Amino acid sequence: MRALPASLALLCAVTGCVSVNWTRESRYAPVASEHLARLEAGRTQLGDCLADLGAPLWVWEHTEGGQDGAALAYGWFDEEDVGVNVSVPVTDNSSASFDYTTLDARLHGLVLFFDERWVLTSFRTGWLRDLTREVRRPPTALEEDA
Repeated sequence: MRALPASLALLCAVTGCVSVNWTRESRYAPVASEHLARLEAGRTQLGDCLADLGAPLWVWEHTEGGQDGAALAYGWFDEEDVGVNVSVPVTDNSSASFDYTTLDARLHGLVLFFDERWVLTSFRTGWLRDLTREVRRPPTALEEDA
């Protein structure tokens, strides 16, 4: 019985096409810990944040505690993708395929919250998609059209 899976794998390799791929992609630089250490709620100004962190990925209006303000989001990722593709001819004119990919495209992030005077009130780190859902970032024009 143990020979059956090995036989099927060998049959796929001989009669079809088996491919394994590996890719690595990195975008944006993570926020350095020394920059995070300089963030102080009630003291850090927007200009200081922009000087340390550069331009954010997103900026949107945000109301916290009844006060108008804004939120800035920074994000980065470093991902690896390992995948296996198996294609087996079924007849002369058709084939069956199976793809398995472990792509993990999670964007790590930092969201800064400012009051109406552009003073930092708080910040959060984590998965950017969770942070932006938490504060209900308004959709971009492209998201609205979809």
